[in-house]
Amino acid sequence: MAQAQAPACRVAFDMGSSGVRAAATGPGTTAAMPRRDIDLLLPLWQGQSLEEPLPQVITHLQELPRQARWPADCARLGAGFSAWRLAWQLDGPRLLDQLRLLHAQAQVPVLVMPAQIEGRYAYETAQRVLGPRLSTSHVLDIGGGSLQLAGAASSFSAELGQKAWHRRLCLALRSTPSCALEALDAAELQRARNLLDELLADLPAQLGTGVRLTALSRPVTRGVAPALARLRGAAPSQAVPSLSLGDLRWAIGQLAPLPLQEVAARVGAAPTFAAYLLSDLLLTEGLLRATGGSALQLAELDLNILPALLADERAFAWGGRYPCYLERLASKGPAAYFSDPSTCRAP
Repeated sequence: MAQAQAPACRVAFDMGSSGVRAAATGPGTTAAMPRRDIDLLLPLWQGQSLEEPLPQVITHLQELPRQARWPADCARLGAGFSAWRLAWQLDGPRLLDQLRLLHAQAQVPVLVMPAQIEGRYAYETAQRVLGPRLSTSHVLDIGGGSLQLAGAASSFSAELGQKAWHRRLCLALRSTPSCALEALDAAELQRARNLLDELLADLPAQLGTGVRLTALSRPVTRGVAPALARLRGAAPSQAVPSLSLGDLRWAIGQLAPLPLQEVAARVGAAPTFAAYLLSDLLLTEGLLRATGGSALQLAELDLNILPALLADERAFAWGGRYPCYLERLASKGPAAYFSDPSTCRAP
């Protein structure tokens, strides 16, 4: 009996903490990468699980391929990252029910991706886009909920993305999950640094020595770097290609004592963006301190991990054995990805 051939085209969904983006490969597809924004972290932080935004997620998964006019019979797969890992940590059985509902209604199997795989995708993307311009051992990707330091042979991940780290700092310094981090004194700065050192304590053992970083994401390339340029009296467009530990410490010292409105005026940013600047500076400084580095390289690029996801044979194999994946997710958590799909019963 002839075996059914696998679909010749693939559609993948990058399901981050702030939106869903799609891409496709194969016959009949286009280079379009449609996106829809949605905040998945806030309901999780408010203890609501993903119940409330789930219908919107389902709609996005249905609409994005239609918008791009991709063939309806392409193999489809979603990769859920930091927000989905957090949902698993908060209530795994509840998330399993939500994934089953999502699959039934949107016809998209969604994997809860381990942080190591997210980091691998980031490094592969940087290698593909930057080529020989990538001269460091690791890349730094700061998202909304998590960050990854990813290299060819080692990686580190923590739930310390821009929004998540800012929230932790607010809880530690202001006893509230949402605050304006402004007018910090020396004791509060030291508390912030001590907290970050604790949260990054495992980083040196996981990455080893000789780590050098290239920052790829906007909190650094379009936030910290232009702000430093303005503080030095240069135009934001003249931001340097690297940030030194000394520069970061100097900028923190300049901005920490100021009210938020004055911080915004000093760096030429709207208060809504300036609100994250001090926590971004502290995070960047702390990462350099944890890796023993003296400077951080910068590379401006759209960190699009979808080509890496589309080429991930293991991920798409799990998409074809989704009931088995959900069984293993129930017992192994996100590490279910690393088990072997071929050991499942044939679908």
